[in-house]
Amino acid sequence: MSNLKGLYTQSSVFSKLLILIGLSFMFAVFGSIIWLLISHGNMNDTGSLKLLQLIQSIAVFILPAIVLAYLCSNNAKVFLSLDKPINWIAVLFVILFMTLILPFINLLGDLNQRLVLPEALSGLEKIMKSSENDTAALTEKFLNVHSLPALFFNIFLIAIIPAIGEELFFRGAIQGVLQRKLNVKLAIWITAVVFSAIHMRFYGFVPRMLLGAFLGYLLAWSGNLWLSIVAHFTNNVLAVIFYYLKDNGYKVPDIDTIGTGNTLWIGIVSGVIAISGFYLFMRYFQKAHKRTLNL
Repeated sequence: MSNLKGLYTQSSVFSKLLILIGLSFMFAVFGSIIWLLISHGNMNDTGSLKLLQLIQSIAVFILPAIVLAYLCSNNAKVFLSLDKPINWIAVLFVILFMTLILPFINLLGDLNQRLVLPEALSGLEKIMKSSENDTAALTEKFLNVHSLPALFFNIFLIAIIPAIGEELFFRGAIQGVLQRKLNVKLAIWITAVVFSAIHMRFYGFVPRMLLGAFLGYLLAWSGNLWLSIVAHFTNNVLAVIFYYLKDNGYKVPDIDTIGTGNTLWIGIVSGVIAISGFYLFMRYFQKAHKRTLNL
């Protein structure tokens, strides 16, 4: 295996992305075979479906990104922007920021859902709505748990693994490959569009794309993928915890509606925080970079 390390370092952007897609497909097939051997293809059992999601999250996102980094560089950590130490002050700010902008994300999602396709595309719209309803029903099924061990497993399955896997794949691998050749901003937005599109949820496309862009800018400013992972994790874990509390009798608001309807004002305030916070993050990392250069 050592003779494969860095084998494709000089390959083109297209070749590297093609390798990534090929690896993702290959590992997805292997992952599906493993799941079939373990669960016998039981699609009616929630535990079996959770196992499938876990295997496929690792197979489709984590393993391809790591293997690509190994094949396309002499230092996988540097390639994936995992080599820098964690700035714990920045981590705290990221967690706070992601919590405060959640109502704004909900507001954008609500506006996105109000979009209506032209009459000529009504058939496609029905298909997309049906797909979204099926996905929402499956998500509800996953989140509906009533014990702490089940809650912790959901945090692992729905928050930790996707945060690590999707950030390695999209920001670490795809954006990392693109920005070595393209303008950084262009790389960020291309990755954000792909990130949102891959989730196959049209009525959440805009907020997910903007969230992906923020995660991309966070990586570009800090050079540290761990911050993007923390931001992604925070966004996911809030949903897991809120759903658990609501399903177990605690009087908490529906996390998906905060910032919409009667709480629209919260969404607007959250939007102001999002825009201001974006600028402050940019300034913070610019100043941190200048301090590093002056050392």
